[in-house]
Amino acid sequence: MADPIDGTINLEVDDKFMNARLSIQPAKNGGKEVTEAAVREAIALNGIRYNIDEEALKTAFTNGGLSVLLAKGEPPVDGKNGYLVYHFERKSGAQMKADEFGNVDFRDLGLIQNIEKDTVIADIFPETTGSPGRDIRGIELPQYPGKPAKLAVGNGVALSEDGKHLMAAVQGNLRWNKDHFVVDKELVVGDIDLSVGNIDFIGDITIKGNVNEGFIVRSGGNISIAGNVTGATIEADGNITAKLGFVSSKITAGGDITVSFGENSEIHADGSIKAQSFVGCTVVCNGPMTVQGGKSVIVGGKYTCLSDIEVNYIGSDSYVRTLIVLGNVAVLAEELQELKNNLKNYENQLTQLDMVVTTLQQQKKIAPLTPERDEMLKRSIKAKFSHMGLIKETNERIADIEHEIENNNDLCVKVKRAAFPGVTVRINNAQLVVATKSGACTIRMNENNDVVMR
Repeated sequence: MADPIDGTINLEVDDKFMNARLSIQPAKNGGKEVTEAAVREAIALNGIRYNIDEEALKTAFTNGGLSVLLAKGEPPVDGKNGYLVYHFERKSGAQMKADEFGNVDFRDLGLIQNIEKDTVIADIFPETTGSPGRDIRGIELPQYPGKPAKLAVGNGVALSEDGKHLMAAVQGNLRWNKDHFVVDKELVVGDIDLSVGNIDFIGDITIKGNVNEGFIVRSGGNISIAGNVTGATIEADGNITAKLGFVSSKITAGGDITVSFGENSEIHADGSIKAQSFVGCTVVCNGPMTVQGGKSVIVGGKYTCLSDIEVNYIGSDSYVRTLIVLGNVAVLAEELQELKNNLKNYENQLTQLDMVVTTLQQQKKIAPLTPERDEMLKRSIKAKFSHMGLIKETNERIADIEHEIENNNDLCVKVKRAAFPGVTVRINNAQLVVATKSGACTIRMNENNDVVMR
């Protein structure tokens, strides 16, 4: 007869105390069985006291020596690093785009990305701390907390008060600079050519060189140009200053314009204009216009000024045709004539519409109209009321202009050196044609509303 064999306990614990496995070998040949007390004593001696699976312990007595997972530790959960979610592409350099036909405008390089103040550039998501773990001995296992998001706050960029966003601190050009965004309040460039392309910028622009043919520069602020503008378009909500000149260009400013000279250009300023000379230009100036320094001459073209003009010479020895339209009244007189022409057209159209409506309404009383004629009646009635509104608005504007014309300002052209034949000065509905060369003089309206030279 075989010798009795006692049951045995096999308890395996990993070196990190994160797992413990238990197997119980049953007794044989009448040997001594393993008791629960013995198992618990072995567990205690091995320092296992956390997260013991009681069901697994019971199973170990009945599964014939197979190993069961008695206890399992909880690993620490490390925190996550903070991060940023950007609302704009992090790219630098030209971003040319093709149209629907695949054509690319090489003058539009996409270098400018306008942004308003307080616009959110990026959302900041904070780091998390994570949570500690615990091994099967009950010892706490520390976690590694996440690291804060890396913040590189460039010029013109600010952190929001709650620390959750990167925002534009100023309005300007948003651009990516190596590893962070910056907002340039002022845009500074060299020549405007194919290396820069067209510019449409929300803020001030400083151009250290020339603006070349075919390019367009727009600014929501002021534009300063060190060189010439040739065959280009310049538009600014504020002032435009050019140290040299405008040649065959279109210039529009919401403020003042200061330039050395203008040649064969269209120039419009809501404010004043200062220059040394104008040749063959079309100029509209809502403020005073001063041409002084250098040649101080206005030769050829049309110059409309809603205030006084001061200049050394008007016209030239070659009798180049030069038209000066002075004062708001002169401009209004042109608008008045256009309005009266429009009024006549509106009234003629209204008469025709009235005839159509009357005819169709009479026909409708006799018999129902066809769907086409009924639709014509509806459209004609709608157009009739629309024209009545246009006539009312036009008459009101005509009355306003006529009232302003009656209150003409005492504006003048101050000529410091000479006015030449070929020059016409128009004020209100009267004008003066310079027939002979004159010296220094002042051209204005007299008490009889005639334009005279004194």
